Amino acid sequence: MRVITLILCFIALNVSAQSPRDNNDLTQFDQPFLLGDWYLINPTPDESTNSFLAIKLSLGSNYSFSIDIQKQDYSIEHWEGLFAANEDTIILGLNSDEPQVYNYDGNHNMLNLNGVVFTKALPNALAGIWSSVIVEGDDKSADRIAKMDLILQPDFVFTFRVSSDDGDEAIHSGVYYTEGDHIVLLYKNGEHDATYTLKEDKLTIDVEGGDMYAVLNRIR
Repeated sequence: MRVITLILCFIALNVSAQSPRDNNDLTQFDQPFLLGDWYLINPTPDESTNSFLAIKLSLGSNYSFSIDIQKQDYSIEHWEGLFAANEDTIILGLNSDEPQVYNYDGNHNMLNLNGVVFTKALPNALAGIWSSVIVEGDDKSADRIAKMDLILQPDFVFTFRVSSDDGDEAIHSGVYYTEGDHIVLLYKNGEHDATYTLKEDKLTIDVEGGDMYAVLNRIR
């Protein structure tokens, strides 16, 4: 039971289907794996004079998007606007004269648009191994945590380990996504929204507005 309590203090609270949508809560975005910066690097840019070097596609939770296409002369072609998406179709340019419709599929770090595969990249130096120096919070379960280690991989997979003063230990894994100063950790049975700040090699995480507050140092 003590191990379960340790996990529950960090595991996501399920979002009620009856709750009104909060645009500041990423867990209420319908297609969360779409969010982020997606990149496509052309492996053979010299095969055509009109070929590109790279494409960056950014999708936000406010349903805005931007596309930057880097040409061979390093000039940038830019397009931005609004998008809509369901589970298998995305429409770019809702506010334009010629919206573009794509079929898509993917996961937490790969996006296939009409057969073209983009890879998601982190916008900062979040990736690494982190170990807590402070863990506290309003949730009484937070007081049971003596130490927390968090691994954030660049492919958006995470693992964390928490241990209590009594020596109990729990390990949990999942995938995550970010936007701005928000990070959402996805588990098998839920999701958790937190805000973070990153300064040099110190990561501060505030879970659910104070339920748990942790300061972690980068190990590597």
